[in-house]
Amino acid sequence: MNVTCSLSGFLKALVLLLLMIYPCPAFPGEKPLDLLEQRLKTGPGLPDLVAYAYEASPMIQAGRAAWQATLERYRVDTAYPDPMLLVTYWPQSMADDLEPQKYEVMLSQTLPFPGKLSAAGEATKAEAAVNRLDLDRSIREVVTAIRESFHELAYIREALRIAKNNQALLEQIRAISETAYAGNRSALIDVMKAQSQSAQSGYDELLLKELEHTETTRLNSLLNREKDADLGPLVNEFQKTVVFSLDDIFTLAEKNREEIRMAGEEVRKAEAEARVARFETLPEFTLGLLYEEAIEQDMARTIRDERYGVQFGMSLPIRLEKNSGRTGAAKARVEKAKALAANAVNETRSLVRENYFRLQNAERLVSLYRDKLVPEAAKSVETANVWNRQGQGSITDYLETQSVWYNFQLALARAGADYGKYLARLEGLAGQNLTVRDAPQTKEQP
Repeated sequence: MNVTCSLSGFLKALVLLLLMIYPCPAFPGEKPLDLLEQRLKTGPGLPDLVAYAYEASPMIQAGRAAWQATLERYRVDTAYPDPMLLVTYWPQSMADDLEPQKYEVMLSQTLPFPGKLSAAGEATKAEAAVNRLDLDRSIREVVTAIRESFHELAYIREALRIAKNNQALLEQIRAISETAYAGNRSALIDVMKAQSQSAQSGYDELLLKELEHTETTRLNSLLNREKDADLGPLVNEFQKTVVFSLDDIFTLAEKNREEIRMAGEEVRKAEAEARVARFETLPEFTLGLLYEEAIEQDMARTIRDERYGVQFGMSLPIRLEKNSGRTGAAKARVEKAKALAANAVNETRSLVRENYFRLQNAERLVSLYRDKLVPEAAKSVETANVWNRQGQGSITDYLETQSVWYNFQLALARAGADYGKYLARLEGLAGQNLTVRDAPQTKEQP
C-alpha cells in the first residue's frame, strides 16, 4: 500500500489549489526538491513551502513510517503461532546392550480459540487507522505551522520596511530641528526628542532584523533545511474573508478534525482489545503428530519398531481472578477511550470559538487601520509637515503625528499577519478551506 495516499482531502486540496495558483515551471533533469529549493531562494510562495515540507519534513516522514509499521504488524497479529518441532533420541543404555535405541519426533501446532485472531486483527486495523490519522494530523500541524511562520515572517519584513522608511523620515526631522535650533526657531527639547525618536527607530530596526533571523530559522527548521538557508522575498498572500458561519465551522471541525476521528478509532480499538481479552479467558488448543521408532539389535537381526500417534491438548484457563482482571481492565480502557473522545469534541469546540474570535478581531483591526486610522494619520503627517515649513507648528507636533502614523502602520501589518495566522489555525481545525463556499469535501474516510 502506498503510504503517501494518507494525506487528508483538505491537505490535498490545499496543496493542489496553491500549486494551481502558483504553478512551478518544470525543468528537465531536475528533481522536485531541487526545483523547490531554487524557488525558496528566489522568492517562495506559500505553496512552495508546503510542497517542500511534504517531501522533507521529519514529522511527516515519521508519521508515514509509524503507519506503515502498523500495516505490516497486521499480518503478524492475525497469523497462527509458529509450529513446534521436537526431536527426542534415547541412546542405547550402557548398562544393558539389549535395550533398544529410540527416536521420537513430534510436530505440534497451537490453535487459538476461533475468533481470537480476527479480534486481534480488528484491534490492529483500528490502530492502523489511528496512525493514519496521526499522519494526517502531523501534516496538518506542519502545514499550519508553516502558514503561521510565513505570515509572521512577512509581517517582520513589512515592519522592517516601515521602520527603515520611518528612520529616513526621522533623520530629516532631526536635521530640520537642529537647523531650526541653530537659528533660534526651535527649542532644545525638540532637538532632543527628534534625536531620541531616531535612536529608538534605529533600535526597532535592529530588533526586527534579529526577529527576521529567528523566524527564518524557525521556518527552515519546519522545512528541514539548514538554519541559515536563504529565503527570498515572500509572495504576498491576499486577505480572504471567511464565508462560513461559526455554527458551520463547529460542524466541520467535529466531523473533520483528526483528534476527534482518532479518538473514535481509539474507542474502536479498545473495544476490539476487550474482545481479545475475553478470548484470553477461553482455552487454546494444541494438535500434534507423533512418530516413534525403536531399533533393537541382536546377534542375528535388527528389529525396527515404528509407531505413529496423534496428540491433542488444551490450556485450562482456571485462574478466575486473572481472567476477571483481564476483562475488567479492558472494560476500563473502553470507558477511558470514550471519555477522551468526548473531551476531544469539547476541546475542539473551545479552540474553534477562541480562534474564530481572534480571527474576527484581527479582521476588524485590519479594516479599522487600513480604511481609517492609517490614511488619517498619513494626512496628519502631511499637514504637520506643511505647518512646520510655514512656521505654524512645532517640531514636537510633527514628531507626535509621525510617531502615531508609524505605530498605526505597524499595527496594520500586525493585524494582517494575525488574520493569516488565525485563519490557518481555524482551517486546520475545520479541515476545509473556509474562504470558498463551494469547496469540495476535504476529509477522506478511513
